[in-house]
Amino acid sequence: MSSIKFMRTRVIGCHDKYKRRLCMTSKKNNYISKYFGLFVLLYSLSVESEDFNYQFNWLFVPVAKLSINFNESLLTEKLDLSNVNFHLSTLGPLKLYRDYLTDGYIENNYSDSWNYHLLGRDRGQPEEKLIIYFNNKPPIIKKFIDDTNVLPLNVDTNLDRGAIDPFSVLLRTIEHIDSYEKCDKTYHVMDGKRRYEIRLEFIDKEYLYVRKKTIKEETFHCRLSIPNNKYKDIDLKRNQWPFNGGNKIIDIWFSANMEYIPVQFRVKTPIGKITGKLMSK
Repeated sequence: MSSIKFMRTRVIGCHDKYKRRLCMTSKKNNYISKYFGLFVLLYSLSVESEDFNYQFNWLFVPVAKLSINFNESLLTEKLDLSNVNFHLSTLGPLKLYRDYLTDGYIENNYSDSWNYHLLGRDRGQPEEKLIIYFNNKPPIIKKFIDDTNVLPLNVDTNLDRGAIDPFSVLLRTIEHIDSYEKCDKTYHVMDGKRRYEIRLEFIDKEYLYVRKKTIKEETFHCRLSIPNNKYKDIDLKRNQWPFNGGNKIIDIWFSANMEYIPVQFRVKTPIGKITGKLMSK
């Protein structure tokens, strides 16, 4: 009887104005918790991770490796370009010339904002960058540790409005080719240390052997270049890794069969031409 009376008392108590609010709030929080848990479960079941691994060779000698990790929706079967992890490191003789290793990610905050994070070392010195970027506002530098101990740039409200990070240039080029089947575009980059423009131009459609396949695949050949820098943060006549002096160009081939993921890179460096190719996915 006592248990029945207790239950009835609690039910009657919820009709009290103050306690009724508490009851409604408790029920609402329970519903939110359950639906949020269900959403997380469904999201985890509908997303899988996919890695793209590249090896860069100087002649026939491996000198660097790059890994890019995308989430892929099992519902749409499309790669998520708004949340990406990547790893870049030098190997072999290039590591002796320039010991470099970094892990980074692009993380979407809202529809108009994302985080760019780098953590690694350059020539044995630690470096870390955490910068928040916006579509229509200047970026916010949250953390900046450079291997040369320089201070970050002062953010300029006018110059840096809508600037993007260096890695997002690659991601936006993928989106642009997917939408327009061309890559003619100019991007304003501010990485915390320098300001510069990056121009992409469509060279041609070409057919390449990808991942040792016997059948050539259709690719979009695009050329990335850094023109004469109006911000004076980059001296084009100077050798500045990974470019040779006065020739800051990277050629990239994007596969039409793999959602325009890059399958080949080519860059002229101070030690000669380096070619990167997709090895596995």
